[in-house]
Amino acid sequence: MSAGAVGRDEIDQLTEAGHFDATQRGIALEIACVLPNTSQWHRFLGRLFLFFGVTLLIAAIGYFVAYNWDDMGRFAKIALLEIGVIGAALAAARFAPDDLRSRAALLGAVLLTGPLLAFIGQTYQTGADTYELFRAWALLALPWVLVARWRILWCVWLLIANVAVALYFAEAWRPLIGSVFDHRGALVHLVVNALFLLAVEWAGQGRLVGAGRSAERFALALVIGSATFLYFHFLFESVERAFWELPVSIVVFIAVWCWYRLGRLDLVALALWAFAGIGVAVATVAKVLFQGRAESLGFLLVGGTIIGLSAWAASWLRRLHKTTEAE
Repeated sequence: MSAGAVGRDEIDQLTEAGHFDATQRGIALEIACVLPNTSQWHRFLGRLFLFFGVTLLIAAIGYFVAYNWDDMGRFAKIALLEIGVIGAALAAARFAPDDLRSRAALLGAVLLTGPLLAFIGQTYQTGADTYELFRAWALLALPWVLVARWRILWCVWLLIANVAVALYFAEAWRPLIGSVFDHRGALVHLVVNALFLLAVEWAGQGRLVGAGRSAERFALALVIGSATFLYFHFLFESVERAFWELPVSIVVFIAVWCWYRLGRLDLVALALWAFAGIGVAVATVAKVLFQGRAESLGFLLVGGTIIGLSAWAASWLRRLHKTTEAE
């Protein structure tokens, strides 16, 4: 067996067979590059604390303005927020676009744009709804996100865009009913996130940097979540049931499996697919059983379905992982 084909499972099996003790197991894991070394940990923690620091600094600026709202004049408030945005943009321009400091500064600029827009709307009473604030936030932040080409920043932007869509259905489409309870809102979420996922998968390879495949997987999680909600709505909502929900959900699940199993193998994506599939199967079993009033038998079979499908999914993903390691 070559060193490149050895993984954690093989080393654990050798340890259980008595070939390795605890110290030798740790050395074997380091040689097989299963565990990160000291420099990798330093790099990871340095980046993590840098981004946490930027996020907390932006939150501190926003809370400072909110806490001192009555004591600060409107010009002092807007000056503080604008200085933060301009300072972050100048700091990003000082370094190369692929520099970590530049991306951290752009993250700060994107995050601080939201409080600045909220301050303008609150102070001058523009009459804009909350979804319009998030829509403007996403549009104004888009140039910075495009310049950064950084997956973490794209995840932040996609989250802002989804909040704008959700608030639109809560405030403008059907007031007092959030899009999480509306199947048409879920369909819009599905379309927006699917388009983003397609763009990142086809055009973003080699252009986006950092954080592995975080943007792709975050968008995929939102797509699968929207498709799962549509199926649940079809299954349980008899008043507003729309029969297009079932084929849309099925097409999404089939497309995800085909792309990430037969096309580009991605174990994390398949894990998300399996998790959502277990939820769909359990909901279907519960719907069928509890309609028959067999509650005690229904709870037993639902529990067995969860356990059985979870065990199957774990075994299936483990086999795929071993296959990819062997290749």
